[in-house]
This record gives sequence, structure tokens and C-alpha cells, in this order.
Amino acid sequence: MKYHIGLISKLLGLSAGGIRLYERGGIVRSQREGDGGYRFYERPDIVSLMLAMSYRGCGFTLGEAEALVNTDDPDFVAESLRRREEKLEAEIRRKKLILERMRENRRMIENAPSEFGRVELRERPAFYRLEFMRGGELILRPEDYSLFRKWRELSPFVFPSLRGNWEKFLREGLDENVAGLGLMESDAKLLGAERIAGRGIYYPPCPCIRAVMRIEGRFPLISASYLEPLKEYAEREKLTVAGDPVSHTFLSINRNGGGIRYRVMWLPVAEA
Repeated sequence: MKYHIGLISKLLGLSAGGIRLYERGGIVRSQREGDGGYRFYERPDIVSLMLAMSYRGCGFTLGEAEALVNTDDPDFVAESLRRREEKLEAEIRRKKLILERMRENRRMIENAPSEFGRVELRERPAFYRLEFMRGGELILRPEDYSLFRKWRELSPFVFPSLRGNWEKFLREGLDENVAGLGLMESDAKLLGAERIAGRGIYYPPCPCIRAVMRIEGRFPLISASYLEPLKEYAEREKLTVAGDPVSHTFLSINRNGGGIRYRVMWLPVAEA
């Protein structure tokens, strides 16, 4: 029985161009008849197309699907499926982690208004930072560009993180920041990225003054006044500041209007 390309297209929901793509990939072989040289296919071609489409749905490339359809070795098919299963399982694990991170970020955004103005003492979780810009100047060395790209590939688990200069703020009231990428130690472990993360700066857990802040303004005109609540809390509670403030920016919007950022600020203090 011969089947015209138009009929197969309607039957499988695959365009004529898609069928021809599979044909060029060696999965089906058309025959021609009539003066116009119309393509037609036979039943084994339809089966091969359905199998190839199934393999493609599992994530195999066109070339891999062709090899699976045309092989005469069942062990080769079984081994190929096993390897693809492992890749899919890894993808599913990563997507679950991404979903949880999205939910966490959404909850932070939703809860932020109720946290604005609250300053408290809390344990900061361990994380890593890869610094890349001071003010408006790139400070990465060319040999570190590939490391920066590897960190960016860990999105959405990496986040913008600024490190301030506490002493300069106290002396001059200025907000001098070093921009970096942040990555929680817990996420680095889940992603198996400890080695990449370890090439950044490690911030161990420590007691900190914590505040969630909404900051408006366009760099470098942002006022340092947003650091005042941290200073006032340290003075009121007689805490000794033990390092520079670092932040986790979890929302950045309205860039064209000057910029609005939601940040968790962490200011380390000495243990009593």
C-alpha cells in the first residue's frame, strides 16, 4: 500500500517539511511516481516515523533517532535508552531544585513588605561570592572570565550580591560597593558545584544584623542612608561590627525609572 506525503502529514500531525527532514536523516525512504514525481511512502516508513518521533520526544537528536531506528542490535537500543534515562533523571532533579528556588524567591518577594523596617540579629547561612566589579569597573582578570561563565551557568541559583565598605560608610557616609555573584553553600552541594564555588570567596555562617530593604535609585547616586538602621541597631545593642555588609538582591525592577531593588542585608557582628 502506498501513502502520499500529504496523507501521512495529516495522519501524524507532522508537516511535509518535517517528513522530508526525517527522510534526509535516513529514517524513511520515499519513492516517486507520476510525471510530477510525487513522494509516497509505505507502511514500514510510517512505523519508522512514529518510532523516530517517539525517540525525539524522549530527547534524542535526529541523528540518534536514525541510529536507533536503523540498527539491528537490540542491546544498542537498550543501552541508548539507559543513558537517556540517566540524563532525564538528572534533568528532573535539577528542575525540581529550580522549582523550589522559584517558590522560595516568590515567597521572599511576597513577604518583603511585612519585613521592611525590621532589623534583627540572626545567623547568616554560609555562601560563596565571586566578585567581578568595583564601582563601574570590571575587576575580573581575563583568565577568570571562564569561571564567571561557569557561575552564571548555575542560574537561577546564583544571585546578585554586593559587599559594602563599612569603615568608609562610618567615615564618609558613602556607599562603596563591590558587585559579585552569590551562591548558597547548600545549593553548591546540591548542584555538585563545590569545586567551582570554592574558587570564589567563602563566607562561613556567622551572627549578623539582618534587614530586608527596598532601595531606590540609579547607581552611583544611591544614598548610603539605607545602612543607617544597621548602624543604629549595632549601637543600641552594643554589638561590635566584625566585617563588611553583604547583600542578597532577590528582586530588581523598574530599571528605566531609576531602579527598585529588594535586598537582604547582612552585617556580621562579633559573638558576645
